[in-house]
Amino acid sequence: VTPENIPAATQLFTPHWIVQYMVENSLGRLWMLNNPNSKLIEKMEYYIKPETPESDYLKIASPHELKVCDPACGSGHILVYAFDLLYEIYKEEGIDESSIAELILKHNLFGIEIDERAAELAAFALTMKAAARSGSKRRFFRNTIEVNICKLETISFSDEEIGSYMDAIGRDLFTSDLQTTLKQFEEADNFGSLIQPAVKDVTVVLETLKEKNVSHDLFLAPTHEKVLQVLEQADYLSQKYHVVVANPPYMGNKGINGRLGVFLKDNYEDVKSDLFSAFVVRCATLGVENANIGIMSPNVWMYLASFEKLRSYLLKTKTLTSL
Repeated sequence: VTPENIPAATQLFTPHWIVQYMVENSLGRLWMLNNPNSKLIEKMEYYIKPETPESDYLKIASPHELKVCDPACGSGHILVYAFDLLYEIYKEEGIDESSIAELILKHNLFGIEIDERAAELAAFALTMKAAARSGSKRRFFRNTIEVNICKLETISFSDEEIGSYMDAIGRDLFTSDLQTTLKQFEEADNFGSLIQPAVKDVTVVLETLKEKNVSHDLFLAPTHEKVLQVLEQADYLSQKYHVVVANPPYMGNKGINGRLGVFLKDNYEDVKSDLFSAFVVRCATLGVENANIGIMSPNVWMYLASFEKLRSYLLKTKTLTSL
């Protein structure tokens, strides 16, 4: 399956009850662990309450902190339902209802996608959901709120282009990891969210470069914009989320194209037999320590020999809370 056909070959609509189940037992579960008396439980039809009290969980002090990511967000079905739960969480915390929608879009929800049309639909769905919950649609649309949906773009640089840019900006800023990261999006339409940026935290360097004014240089300006775009994409793919929920693409060896096969072998050797198994590992690395992960997957990983290493990884390094 060629890169341009991966979306068509792997996109599936996630039934709503499965979306509810995954989001309620990841985002909802995390909030209930931190707020055991929360009335949110009354809103969650598919929530599975822990059988015994738990103490080893991610501590969340405020709904503003919660970062929820769908790294293969499609048209945004999972994020839209996460919006609903987050709205109830904010409301329970006594936040002014007229500001909740904007707060959720700004602080809480992040989607990553390789298909342009799907990414546009996800952004549209979240925008309309937020507008409907904002109290005043007119005021909502007056205040431009950028939805955190990242459509991964294929971006490449020649060695000469990068060399000239570093000379102009200052080579001391460009660590070897940063230089590697700038090269990692040459096949973003093929590798998608499986890309793991070499730079673990781009925040400082991204802000530093944004302050550089190179608009006067006709040769440097286009490169500068591409560098900023790479770093913004890398920021979405960094390990910072408290909740990761996904219905990732499923594609076995027969469908995996040559370049993607090499990438999986180099970066996901133990779980390279299917895209979904690589995504299981990737979702875990997108989360902070003790993050809550919810994934819809085929059940073959539970018994086929080719997924033995995935089973071992999950059993040895993760905790299965529901299945």
